[in-house]
Amino acid sequence: MTPQDGGQFWGQRMALVSSEDIARGLFLQSVLKAVRALGDEALEKRCAAACGQSRFFDFFNYPIRLHLQILSAAMPALAVRHTDIEQALWLMGHCVAMDFLESEAGRTVQVLVRGEPKRLVNNLPMTYRMSVTGERSVKWLGPQCCRFTMKRDFMPPAFHEGMLVAMLERLNASKVKVVGRQTDVLESEYDISWQ
Repeated sequence: MTPQDGGQFWGQRMALVSSEDIARGLFLQSVLKAVRALGDEALEKRCAAACGQSRFFDFFNYPIRLHLQILSAAMPALAVRHTDIEQALWLMGHCVAMDFLESEAGRTVQVLVRGEPKRLVNNLPMTYRMSVTGERSVKWLGPQCCRFTMKRDFMPPAFHEGMLVAMLERLNASKVKVVGRQTDVLESEYDISWQ
């Protein structure tokens, strides 16, 4: 089952959500901003109506189900506008990461990693924890090449590919390459490299 399957894809993930699966308001607010940037104001309003919230408080915890409801409402229109669903998800991940990096939490992360891509990657599990629950780990395969693994994550690989590329490019890493694979419904891995 792929995101192209529409509601069934997101519904399968919603069925697996527990009360412990949460997202911070700053992440959800960034998702709504990305919907507006990649779509329009009307689509953003439809997505806010679909999840029952038009505003999120940065450091409050919200059910991850709201994120899935936003994407379920947004993706059909964004897929048409941006060639296909994979491209729309990649662009959304990229926008969300750029918005996060402009936030207070994102600026703190940038100070901590001191502009070094390798330090950023080593801190990815902690960085993701600022926004969403789930397990993440990094295994280095070379000086600028690693495998990033996610467990209990509700997003398709294309979304995270866009996020990871945005974060590394923000630190002036060149020739960034991120290739994601879904390994189970809520598990994925990403081969990350740069020069």
